[in-house]
Amino acid sequence: MELRPPVSAVLGEVRTGLLPEAAALSRGSSAELMALVRGRPVRSRERPVVWAQSPVVVEGIDCRFATPDQRRVRAVGTVAAQAAVVGGRIMQSSAHSSVVPATSDRRQKWVHYLSRPGVAEVLTRVPAGLGAALAAGFLTVRDSGTDTFDPGAVAARLATRVRRNPMLDQHPPLHTPTTRLRWAARIVEGSAPTMTMTMHPDELRTADFVVGDVTELAAVHAFCDDLALHDWLLTVLTEVIDEAEMYELSRTPVDQVISPLLEHLVYLWMPGAATPPALRGLWDVLEADPGFSRQWHARVGQLRDRLAVATLTALNRVSTVW
Repeated sequence: MELRPPVSAVLGEVRTGLLPEAAALSRGSSAELMALVRGRPVRSRERPVVWAQSPVVVEGIDCRFATPDQRRVRAVGTVAAQAAVVGGRIMQSSAHSSVVPATSDRRQKWVHYLSRPGVAEVLTRVPAGLGAALAAGFLTVRDSGTDTFDPGAVAARLATRVRRNPMLDQHPPLHTPTTRLRWAARIVEGSAPTMTMTMHPDELRTADFVVGDVTELAAVHAFCDDLALHDWLLTVLTEVIDEAEMYELSRTPVDQVISPLLEHLVYLWMPGAATPPALRGLWDVLEADPGFSRQWHARVGQLRDRLAVATLTALNRVSTVW
């Protein structure tokens, strides 16, 4: 992302869901799907898992920012959005803006804002502590008006565009939710990176970051993509466990719901692999509390045990018939 100090805050949202495709995409197919801007290169890699990311897509904004004291803060600029395919299976769309004070209280021509992708300039008088106020207002769960800054809407439109691509067959191997990670980051000079993550209903999570310098601030976006990916995997795993219990009660073979997850998603669990070095320490905190990997491995083991029991039960029934 482009950062030109002084940056009051960076605000963004990541949406994560399963790609509507029966087979995992190869690196080449993932890159083809991510070619959203003609003539712009697509970033991709093969290891540790197949990954491809689209070029930046820019949308112009002229909106207000929510603040705890209902102060009207108007900004004009752009939102930078990107989509990515992870492991040929998972699609993420993300959008963010770096909020900076404008050099003039008069709105500029659009060419000025389009030359700074992902930067929103505050036209109104900037009060002290604007970054903290913007973060608090943005992360507060509320019904926002149509004129309120909403990068999630930009990310959702980009996700819809990708999902409707005719190269996808619209037959995913399992049904999963889409999660939202809404995040805000700001600088407190000299501070060690910290994060406060909160779980909300309707698959919404919020994360509030404080970092010590511009380098760490620039790394937050990539960290949030990585965090959103693994939070989504945990969410899907929990839902599959709940669904397996319902299958058992209805005497329906549980392998129908367990096997697709074990086959298509379990190998993608690699927390921290896509996080920039400046913020990898935040994963140590998440592994200690709430213990992301402990939860993951314990629940995957639970599913494998259930599948093994279901397989043995089915074999015993076959033996009994014979």
